[in-house]
Amino acid sequence: MPANPIDDREICEPDAAAALPPLPPHLVPGALVVARGARWRVDACVPHGGCCALHLQEAPGGERRVLLWPFDRPVPSGTAAQPRVAGLRRWTAIAGASLARAVDPLAPRAAFTGDILPYQLAPAVAIAAGASRVLLADEVGLGKTIQAGWILADVLAREPDARVLVAVPAGLREQWASELAAFFAQRPARVDAAWLRAAVADRPADVSPWSAPGAYLGSIDFLKRPDVAATLAAGTWDLLVVDEAHGAAAPTERHAALAAIGARARRVVIITATPYSGDTAGLASMTSIGAKPGEPPVLMFRRSREEVGDRRGRRHRFATIRIGREEFRLQRLLERYTRDVWRDAPPGADGARLAMTILRKRALSSPAAALRSLARRLDLLRGAVAQPRQLALFDEEPEPDEAMPDAALAVPGLADRHREERWLSSLIEAAGRAGASDSKQRHVLRLLSRTRGESAIVFTEYRDTLRQLAGALTPALHLHGGLTSAERADVQRRFNDSGGILLATDAAADGLNLQQRCRLVVNYELPWNPARLEQRIGRVDRIGQRRRVHAITLVARDTAEDLVVATLARRLARVAATLGERDRLASFLTEARTARAVIAGAAPEPDDEALSAPPLPRASSVDFPVDRIAGELARRTERAHRREPDERSEPAAGGTVIARLRASRDLPAGFVALVRAAAVSDRQTVAERPFLFHVRADAVHRPSTRREARAMARGPILAAHTAAPDDPSVRRWFAAVQSTHEIAVERRLGREEALRGGGAPAAAIQAGLFDARALRDASRTADHEAHRRQDHDRYARALEESRILHLECAVEALLIVWR
Repeated sequence: MPANPIDDREICEPDAAAALPPLPPHLVPGALVVARGARWRVDACVPHGGCCALHLQEAPGGERRVLLWPFDRPVPSGTAAQPRVAGLRRWTAIAGASLARAVDPLAPRAAFTGDILPYQLAPAVAIAAGASRVLLADEVGLGKTIQAGWILADVLAREPDARVLVAVPAGLREQWASELAAFFAQRPARVDAAWLRAAVADRPADVSPWSAPGAYLGSIDFLKRPDVAATLAAGTWDLLVVDEAHGAAAPTERHAALAAIGARARRVVIITATPYSGDTAGLASMTSIGAKPGEPPVLMFRRSREEVGDRRGRRHRFATIRIGREEFRLQRLLERYTRDVWRDAPPGADGARLAMTILRKRALSSPAAALRSLARRLDLLRGAVAQPRQLALFDEEPEPDEAMPDAALAVPGLADRHREERWLSSLIEAAGRAGASDSKQRHVLRLLSRTRGESAIVFTEYRDTLRQLAGALTPALHLHGGLTSAERADVQRRFNDSGGILLATDAAADGLNLQQRCRLVVNYELPWNPARLEQRIGRVDRIGQRRRVHAITLVARDTAEDLVVATLARRLARVAATLGERDRLASFLTEARTARAVIAGAAPEPDDEALSAPPLPRASSVDFPVDRIAGELARRTERAHRREPDERSEPAAGGTVIARLRASRDLPAGFVALVRAAAVSDRQTVAERPFLFHVRADAVHRPSTRREARAMARGPILAAHTAAPDDPSVRRWFAAVQSTHEIAVERRLGREEALRGGGAPAAAIQAGLFDARALRDASRTADHEAHRRQDHDRYARALEESRILHLECAVEALLIVWR
């Protein structure tokens, strides 16, 4: 591969270089000149017989041209910076800054304001190396949003015209926007119904509102709307990011919309802290977003705290609560009723068993929650009409902690309806008596009174329990699914600013950062899927937490919560610690299996499917050392970011800085040249690295004036510039960069070809059978498909053109070592 875009040997015959008259002093590498009406930077001067090839560049990353001197005679630019003489301290500062500014082909190009952690860089390195789909599945609190931010910012830095779509739960939009702005200076457009109406009104009818380059941030539930999803899937996205992807598994409208968009995305990032929860089909559907036939499976980054060296302390204990007599009576009556229903329910009666699970879980949360569900079930069995659930408007999320599952509660459990009604009447009376003295509530009040003003989050699964606690804990902030996204964001901000007591349902357990003033989490009840505990505690036990985290989970003594659920949770911890397979072994403690253990007395065991499902490929299994590269880049980037700004380290624009130093035993007389080598394509600089060269010359005397120093330096500058491309160390570096770049381009071309062939075939339209509207729609669809293929062809051509790299060298600094 040639070192320059144009082979100079085809321009001039190299037969008499000595006959070439001396170049004017302004034609040196790095000088700014004007030629043919444009301003250029001189990149190289290659002498030939009777002429000299001047390699010029219009601007960094701009057009390149080769002119022949003396046939073309560039003149100095009025603002050109000639080589200048500086003091030794300034020269040293410039050289040190240059050595720290090496650019690796896989290094993220984004600016970052925070602590750079190697494992957080690894996914961005994988994407830069050509991976098209990654799954970020680190444990809770390890900064998956930051990892996705590195990828997003790097894609936009490398491709300024890229379009990026970030799909997140509605409650996390504000947090995503603030973190992208704070850490990466990225401010995506926050899309919702109002934004879409304004965007459509401001554009011609045939221009998509998503056509402008940049990043778009929207809630999954807004983006899944059929009218919105159709416009999103009509174009090609350079990057799709899906947060909390476990909530978008098939079969759901969320999954259908994201799968359609991902099928048109060049890169896909899937984020979840719970990649496998026992549902193999759900895992497969989640990880299939953006998949194409013949492509490798999604690349998973699944790191634990121990693996990334996170030594933050945490203390989690189960606090057993002795419940009162009336509460104990409610639990025993409910045990008998639910066991009778579970035993008598015919095969396939999932609704009745689901109703029993709801009743048992709510009773273990609080008598108030049990009372509401029992009363509602009795009304439904007596003929009350089930209230249809009001669908959320636009981009608001469902309300999982409040929606009463009438469809399940209305299913009869016993063949004798009157017997079941008598059961429910007795249970309602027992729940009313138990509610007069809630043992868990008394324990929480005593616990919080002893914390002496310590901020705390009290998690409960149900809003009925939250309401009861709110009456006893005033003032306290409330965070639940009934709030709008703006209200939830306001509660999060107020709690992080001022602390206090926060009462929250699991609507706050996914994704939110609540660690700024809080380190104490109280779980009012033990979730039947113990994986939820990690989600809750992870709101405060995450990056940025500087104190030891304390978590307390309340367990009602001598109830199913104590005898079954807590036992299973402890067993899970032991098994996972012993076998190290927490992802798979955690899957057997799903809520359904826990319900069978609580109500039917059947001990859950990991099934064959959970243990035999093939693992996803991790980053360490791919054919490039992601973790090692990320570690090296993190250290280098951290040094560059931590370097204090110093105006002395800024090189003279477009010129070489010259300094003088007396020779010593360690540094013989001669010249020391700092040469910056760059591997460039037609579109951008792929990599840069400085090299130091020392040329010995015994007859070097001390220049007495600045003019004499510049005159002495002109020859060594030209010699260093000419010799650098042939230096073995430079050639080895350039060959390594070429190899890495070639692999990345090949992978991206493969993805582009898969995307190009992924369009739906056009349906045949018979003009005599359809009205003009159908014909216009078909024509518009055909036009969109043609434009899409043209876009893929242009992108593929650009990739092909960027495949060939050229080596360019420039002398940034020269040290005259005199004797």
